[in-house]
Amino acid sequence: MSPKLTRPGRLQNVRGGTFGSVFAGEIRQLWRYPVKGLRGESLRSAVVESDGLAGDRRFGLFEPGTDKAVWGGSHPKMMAWEAAHPAQCSNADSAAGDPVFYEPGGAAWGLDEPGLPARLAETIGADKGVEIRKTDGRGGRMLVVFEASLRRLAEQLGREIETARFRPNVVVAADLEPFAEYRIAPGTTIRLGDNDFTLHKPCERCVLPSWSPDGSNERDMELHRHIIKELDNHFGIYVTTAGRAVVKVGDPVSG
Repeated sequence: MSPKLTRPGRLQNVRGGTFGSVFAGEIRQLWRYPVKGLRGESLRSAVVESDGLAGDRRFGLFEPGTDKAVWGGSHPKMMAWEAAHPAQCSNADSAAGDPVFYEPGGAAWGLDEPGLPARLAETIGADKGVEIRKTDGRGGRMLVVFEASLRRLAEQLGREIETARFRPNVVVAADLEPFAEYRIAPGTTIRLGDNDFTLHKPCERCVLPSWSPDGSNERDMELHRHIIKELDNHFGIYVTTAGRAVVKVGDPVSG
C-alpha cells in the first residue's frame, strides 16, 4: 500500500493511490549514542551502513556475569553520563577508536580504565555493579524524528518536550503534517541526501522518553500516558539502508 497524494506535501491515507513525491525537507540534526542509555553526541555528518549508523549504540551496560542489560528505563541516572568518540584530525565525526565516557561532573574516562565500571555503578544506582560490553548495535535501523510532530506533541501537552527524550539519530524538518509519517507504508523509499533508505516501521516507545533526558531522575508520566493513548505508543520512524551512505546536516530529505 502507498500513500495517496492529495496536494503537494500532504498525505491523505495509506490505502490505494500511486506513490509520488509527497514531502520534502532537510536534515536539521544528527545524533549518535556510542553507549546505550547514556547521552550521545551531536554530529555534522555520519556514515550509515547496513548494520546502522557507524559507532551508534555499540556498547552497553550489563549486570556482571549476565546478559541482563542495565538500561535507562531502569536506571534513568545513566543519562547524566555522556559518551562520545574522540575527534579525528581528518574527520571530526569519525567513529574510529573507543568512546570516551564523561561523568556528570565532567570528568573523562577511557573505556579501559579499571575504575570506570565501579564509578558508573555508584553514580547510577546499579547495586549489582556493571560491565561494559559490545552490543549488536541498532540491528541496522536508524531512528528519524520529524520536527512537526514534536511541535504538535508539545502543543498537545502545553509545554516544551525535549527532542533528546526520544534519542533520535536524525531530526528532520519537512512539509508533512504532524504525525503523517506514521501513515507512510513500510517499504516506502525515503531519500536522505543522495541516499535511498527504506522505511522499516514506526518506533514503538518504551518508558525511556518519560524520564528526564539529563539524568535528573524525574519522570513525566503525563507524557508517557499521552504517547500510549493518543499516539498508539509510537514516536519516530525507523529507516534502513542496504549499502553505505553518508548523511550530513543540511542534506535534503524527500519521500
